[in-house]
Amino acid sequence: MRAGYLGMILGASLVLGACGGGGGDGGATTAYTGSRTLADVTVVNGGTLASGGLGASQSVGGLANATGRPQDGENGSFILGTINVITNVVNHSLGKTASRASSQERTVSDTFACSSGYVQFFLDIPDAGDSFSGYMDFIGCNEAGVLIDGRVDISGTLTINDISSMTLTMKDVSPLVVSSGADSVTFIGTLAMHFNGATTTTVTNLLVINGDGSVEMLENFTLVFTDGQGGNNSLAISGRYYHPVEGYVEITTPVTMLISPFDVWPFFGTMLLTGSAGSIAQIEIINNAQYTLSIDEDGDGNWESSEVVNF
Repeated sequence: MRAGYLGMILGASLVLGACGGGGGDGGATTAYTGSRTLADVTVVNGGTLASGGLGASQSVGGLANATGRPQDGENGSFILGTINVITNVVNHSLGKTASRASSQERTVSDTFACSSGYVQFFLDIPDAGDSFSGYMDFIGCNEAGVLIDGRVDISGTLTINDISSMTLTMKDVSPLVVSSGADSVTFIGTLAMHFNGATTTTVTNLLVINGDGSVEMLENFTLVFTDGQGGNNSLAISGRYYHPVEGYVEITTPVTMLISPFDVWPFFGTMLLTGSAGSIAQIEIINNAQYTLSIDEDGDGNWESSEVVNF
């Protein structure tokens, strides 16, 4: 069953969305109203765009959540708390229904208890098909230091005893709101996941409404994650990140990121954020503690600035 590393992929998508933006309406009417022009990457705004692209709400430190496995004992994280709850519920619900060969049960309706609050979920697998659909209602669900409210709709397809694809949808009629203390973010959009052996491809179109009311967006933001199955995991990223003031950048990972299964930080890889007139911000991972952020404002191949930054 795919739920084993569903949390990883969901985490990467949500973190990059929550900390960097989101796109797609997921059936919603909320719209992105920020700048839609190709950003001019400069020394002044390069750090801001890099933080958004990497998925950090306040710093690039959010990359740990975007690329690392959820770790026991992590508290106070928007993303890890959300991932843990959703993963547990998906495991619980699909674990009852996913094996069509061994189970006659086609519908599950149950309640999953959080540390406080709860999640109500419903899952249905029609007798005549290989699809499934359902939803999860988060009601004051407090886990790992975060409070989660709202609904996540689920749909997907099954093989005999496995999940081949799954789409998570968060609509503005009941968006997913995740808060910790005075801070909160609201998710609206879709995460479409396709599974092929150890590799999961996730296409994210997500709006994220920050606590200050600003709205960021990810558009066709694609993550290709390969589970190293005991060795190093890899993550390749491509797509658009929209900043409400600066505009959008095209994000690629020309050198795929590598992450130890025992660490939350990548130790290798390169990410490029490309703007107008060939301007770029390059993020080169040095090790699992540092990266180099370099800015080329005019695309001439020379760095106007380059600095080492700690995760």
